[in-house]
Amino acid sequence: MDDVVVWAASTDGVARLCEDIRAQLAAWAPRLLGVHVRDRPHGPREVALLLEAVADAADCTGLSGDADTARHELREASVQATVAVGASTGADVRAELVGVRAGCRRAAVAAGVRIPVK
Repeated sequence: MDDVVVWAASTDGVARLCEDIRAQLAAWAPRLLGVHVRDRPHGPREVALLLEAVADAADCTGLSGDADTARHELREASVQATVAVGASTGADVRAELVGVRAGCRRAAVAAGVRIPVK
């Protein structure tokens, strides 16, 4: 029986999700919350730290739209990103990051940001 080879595609999927989340936040967080979004997060840990900073900024900033919902979604996304850091498999990490990305989109919509439909 042949050995099982694990390819880097799973890491690429995680990196893509991390970049999607960073790009979504970079599109509106600096303008609405004054949070600097660095060029590239390297993985789930950096995404979790970024989301924690964004959620903290949202807690002490006046947001337009449904501010309470936006803050709640950012907090939930932050918690989910932290769970992704401790996930045991690549599939679990990707699943949590997909939830984080959705939470960031919901927070942006609640704050009155127009989000293109993909």
